[in-house]
Amino acid sequence: MSQISTRPLHVAVELSGAGHHPAAASHTDFRVPPGLSDYWVQLTGPALDLDAPGSVVRTRATDLGQARRARDAARARAARDGRDPDTISVLLDVEVLLADDHRAARLELARLDTGLAEPRVPESISYTGTAAGLAGLLADIRAAGVADGATLLPLVLPKVLDRVVDDVLPVLHDAGVTRPSAVLGEVLGRFGLSVALLAS
Repeated sequence: MSQISTRPLHVAVELSGAGHHPAAASHTDFRVPPGLSDYWVQLTGPALDLDAPGSVVRTRATDLGQARRARDAARARAARDGRDPDTISVLLDVEVLLADDHRAARLELARLDTGLAEPRVPESISYTGTAAGLAGLLADIRAAGVADGATLLPLVLPKVLDRVVDDVLPVLHDAGVTRPSAVLGEVLGRFGLSVALLAS
């Protein structure tokens, strides 16, 4: 059985346009450069082996139960292929919108949604709330064996990513759930993003 609760939780982010919400462009001047759209960036270490086929499996799910079943299925496929399931990392996509408090986050999401012609259906599990709440969700994903990590889909850039880097990651690092990435500042710098968090 995988000792997921003793392995570092991997946290990544997918940077796309002005954010993953279809109305994000009307709420921010930020844009991911066209050639780097839908760019996947690891926010924590250790670095995953992206050169090994199938070493990273991204999943989407409507709830944590479905996410855990997807992880179990990915590990079972690896075992059938003669691979050690512990050599793969299954990352759950999580849509994210953060604010100072839950009410402000919900109001921000409502403002985004008013620009749509019809109600938006989240692509995967969605979290709207505070940095502390997201840190708790990510820690729970690890502790419950739901996934080996998460790929965060910020609904609006860059402010959601700023909160993740400045307010979520330090909490996870201090709790021993994740490890700092040595190249985070360098990678995000390609997008014109600066981060205060330094790898220790």
